Amino acid sequence: MSNATVQPMIWQTRFVAFHQHSRLQHPRRPARMGLIVLLIGACCLYLSTLDNGLRAGELAGGDLITHQYAQVQARPSNAPGYPLYTLGGWLWFHGGRLLLPQVNPVSLLAGYSTWWALLTLALLYRLLLRLTQHNWPLAWLAAAIYATTYFFWFYAVTTEQYTSAVLHTLLFVWAACRWLEAAPRAGAAVGSPHAADRWLMLIALLTGLALSHMVTVLAIVPPIAWLVLRQQPDLLRRPRFLAQLLVIALLPLLSYIFIYLRGAQHPEWRGSGVWLSTWDWFWHFISTGQGRSELTWSLTPPWTVEWPALLWRELTPLGTLAGLAGWALLGRRLGGLLAGAALIYVAFSFIDRLGNWYQVVMPVYALLALGLGVAADRVWKRATAGAVYSGRWARRVPALLLLALGLLLGSRLLFNFGRADQSDRITDTGLAPGWDLLADAPSAAHILATTAEADALRYLTIIGGVRPDVRPLTSAEARDILITGGRLFTSVAAAPLVAQEVTAQPHWRAVSANLIEVMAAPALAADTRDAQVIGDGLALLSVTARLVEPQRADDWPGWAPSRPLTPSLEVRVTWLAQARPAADWAVSIRAIRQGQALQAADQLVQFDVRHPVAGLYPTTAWSAGEAITDVFRLPLPSHPRPDAAQIVIYRQLDSGSFENLGSIQIPIEP
Repeated sequence: MSNATVQPMIWQTRFVAFHQHSRLQHPRRPARMGLIVLLIGACCLYLSTLDNGLRAGELAGGDLITHQYAQVQARPSNAPGYPLYTLGGWLWFHGGRLLLPQVNPVSLLAGYSTWWALLTLALLYRLLLRLTQHNWPLAWLAAAIYATTYFFWFYAVTTEQYTSAVLHTLLFVWAACRWLEAAPRAGAAVGSPHAADRWLMLIALLTGLALSHMVTVLAIVPPIAWLVLRQQPDLLRRPRFLAQLLVIALLPLLSYIFIYLRGAQHPEWRGSGVWLSTWDWFWHFISTGQGRSELTWSLTPPWTVEWPALLWRELTPLGTLAGLAGWALLGRRLGGLLAGAALIYVAFSFIDRLGNWYQVVMPVYALLALGLGVAADRVWKRATAGAVYSGRWARRVPALLLLALGLLLGSRLLFNFGRADQSDRITDTGLAPGWDLLADAPSAAHILATTAEADALRYLTIIGGVRPDVRPLTSAEARDILITGGRLFTSVAAAPLVAQEVTAQPHWRAVSANLIEVMAAPALAADTRDAQVIGDGLALLSVTARLVEPQRADDWPGWAPSRPLTPSLEVRVTWLAQARPAADWAVSIRAIRQGQALQAADQLVQFDVRHPVAGLYPTTAWSAGEAITDVFRLPLPSHPRPDAAQIVIYRQLDSGSFENLGSIQIPIEP
């Protein structure tokens, strides 16, 4: 035999011997180290891909944003409210803000899902250790493979409740395994009845928690009930104990008192609909009337391009078959339990709610990961025991198994990283409109905004804790503020609504390039002695120009970028109407360098607006003595930088030619 053949055989023999020795001499030490490495690795992976921004569509509605507001404000989440999960999220968020005030709130809220994901992986690993008699390398690889499956990874780094649902399902499996170990078997004097009853009590508690959390977790309860009654049929002749189990199962439902109380305290949180009383709303809400109305039933097989193809896409066809084989190897009782739960999930896929069945069948992946670990362990044991292979093949099987599972883990990691990574996405621009308005908003500002801007403002002020003195308004609220003499602001995008829904004759002055103050009467100039006359009743009271460096308005620690960073030229002008102008004058802002107009891509770097104040305020609408503040923001190329700004006041004649009223050039402030 050659040295090339002997060396691998020696290594394989040493590996198998080391593994067997460690299991016999120190059965828990390597397993504990495996758990630590698994959790640290998963934690680093999830934190590096943690969600830290929001798309505009996410702010508009949906489960993700609903859960975030629920956990921040301790309000009912989407039906049926998830009371215990929401209260836990409330403690997580506000405790986290106290301990880590600089952490991005989006990431902090997503971290709540990460916490449940890490608990899930710890329990999955412990279950695999139990089912494989502490074969920790296989248990570690099977758990790590599940940790990198797309759906689990995605929901571990975003604000959703699905990772907790997988943990809940695995807790059912854990309790069922422990009950099987403790339950007396028919015809045999083994088992511990009292211990078995305690595990049944835990199963009852878990059932009640599912009723007050995610009801689809209950898919595993019928197989457990069938298992218990097949194993212990005399349980039905113990009415007192059954009553105890019922009481335990009902206890978690008391958490719905929280839903009722918060709905009574905040009717504005109830959503759309008309209810005669809080009770009327409460029963409609917890019965998930809206969710049931969205269900569609199909009698055709649920085999689509997604389901169940997603299973073998995630675990590969061989991994999926190995998982199913592992269920069979677990035997009729425990294997039947896992298979029965999977069959119920398959049946559930006939009932479609807006296509979200793939989310609620996530526990199937974890159950298949259990089967995968068991199948690999049985092959390992039979090979090393000489039941199947002998000689050098027996020594190679463990290494081949580890190699195969390692390759599966690596493929999941590489394939899913780009899809599951939710950090620093270029599409996370949902908060940008809110940052633009908050950048220059005065204190205690009430702002009329578009829907997208209002969504962003609410998130930043309520969840982000940024400028809680700023509040977005509806048109009716804006009208009331203007009537009562309060200060009203509007975004440039929402400004057209002012004349339509707030006041027919608004007067304007700019606060920034994105924010405008609305007034019921013109703002008269207090001092006009330094006014620079332009013509046609127009004059300038003041004008400044400055470079705005490429720094985000949302440059807060931890917040994700919301847009490309580009420099700009900001020109702030205060106009004076010495008399009402006879013509409507347009304004052009141009960048100047060394006396010449700056060009980029063979075009002048300039910004033109038909009317002052973002095109909203024609000069013919100005009143004599009125002072109008105007702000222009001109994007600039990265190089070269201008040293001056030019303001040109002009109009286009009926003939198509242009008439200049005046031109002013001012240096840029250092």
